[in-house]
Amino acid sequence: MLAGTIAAMRDADTPPQEPDDRHQNLDGHTARQRARAIRAAVIEVHARVREWRSQPGWQNTPANVHRYETTVNVFRAVESMPEPDSAVAVAQLVEAVRPLLTEWRPGRPGPEQQIFVAVERLRRSLPR
Repeated sequence: MLAGTIAAMRDADTPPQEPDDRHQNLDGHTARQRARAIRAAVIEVHARVREWRSQPGWQNTPANVHRYETTVNVFRAVESMPEPDSAVAVAQLVEAVRPLLTEWRPGRPGPEQQIFVAVERLRRSLPR
């Protein structure tokens, strides 16, 4: 009950939780390890967006449809890319996921905040 009250008191710019640090400190990891972390984060973003779209409160606005389609397109692009085996290939993977980083920003309460948290995890999995 208290958690629900606290969640309701958050402003729209505050994510419901801080992303965990599972994908941080990837310096020194192989290209394949980096790619796995990035792909796992993209899968999570895709799952959160699909959950959001299946919510009763989903609004089929042009902006929402665009964000949904962008997410699906990035997911498909990443899914179709070969397993990176070099820093150059990881850079190509990073470029493929950039639209998610620019499309999803904090600002709305509810399911979209869960998407933002997942995007933050993705951002933290990328090479610096």
